[in-house]
Amino acid sequence: MTLSKSIVTAIVIQSLISCTNEEDMEIKNVVSEEEAVVLIESSLQKSTGGLNEMTNTFSEELTTDITLNELCGTLYEASLNYNYNEAPILADYEIDWSYMMACNGLNVPQMVEFEASSVGSYSTSRINSNDVTNTVIAISGLQPSASSLLFSGFFNREGTQSITTNLNTRSLSSKFNADLVDVLIDKSNYSISSGGGTFVLSGLSENIPFSFNGTIVFNGNGSVSLTVNENDYEININE
Repeated sequence: MTLSKSIVTAIVIQSLISCTNEEDMEIKNVVSEEEAVVLIESSLQKSTGGLNEMTNTFSEELTTDITLNELCGTLYEASLNYNYNEAPILADYEIDWSYMMACNGLNVPQMVEFEASSVGSYSTSRINSNDVTNTVIAISGLQPSASSLLFSGFFNREGTQSITTNLNTRSLSSKFNADLVDVLIDKSNYSISSGGGTFVLSGLSENIPFSFNGTIVFNGNGSVSLTVNENDYEININE
C-alpha cells in the first residue's frame, strides 16, 4: 500500500470512529438534563403526591399518635386516598402504610419504622405520569421534648411518563431512587427543614436507556438544591 493510500485509509477510519462517537453521544443524551430535573422535581413535590406529601402527611399522623400515646408495640396499618385538583396540577393516589412505634420502659415513644406504598397518577403542565411509590424510613426524635422528627431511609417512584419541555414531547419509563439521610421534619408545621441524600434517575426512552445521578439538599421552606451530573439547580417542592 502506498503512503497516500495509507493516509486516505486512516482518514476514513478516523471519520467512521468520529461518527460512531457522535452517535453514542446522542444515545446517551436522548433524555436531556432539563427533562431529568423536571422528573426529579415532580417526584419530590407535594401536589403530585411525591416525597414531600408523604413526609408531611405521615409526620402529622405520627405526631398525633404520639400525643395520644396509644400505639407502643402495636402494628398500625392504614389506607387513604390522596387527591389534588388545582389546575394545572391533578393527582390521584391510593396509599397504604404501616408502622410500629417502639417505646421505652416508661411508655415514651423512641423510634418507628415506617413503610408505605402508593399507586396512581398525576398530571402537570409538563408531565403526565402513571406510577407506583415505595418508601421505607426509620424515624427518631419521637420524644415530646424533641422539636423535630429525624427521617432516614429510601423513597422510590417508578412508572411511565409523557413529558413536554421546549415544545418537545417525549414518552418514557423511569425509576427515581432516593436515599435519604438525616432529613429533619419540623413538628410545628410538618415541613422538611434540612437534610439531604443521593439519587439515581434511570429508565428507557425510545428503547434507549438513560441514567442520571446526584445529590439532594433540603434548604427549608420548600427549597431544594439539586446537583445533577455535577450541575446545580434550585427547585421548590412545596408546589
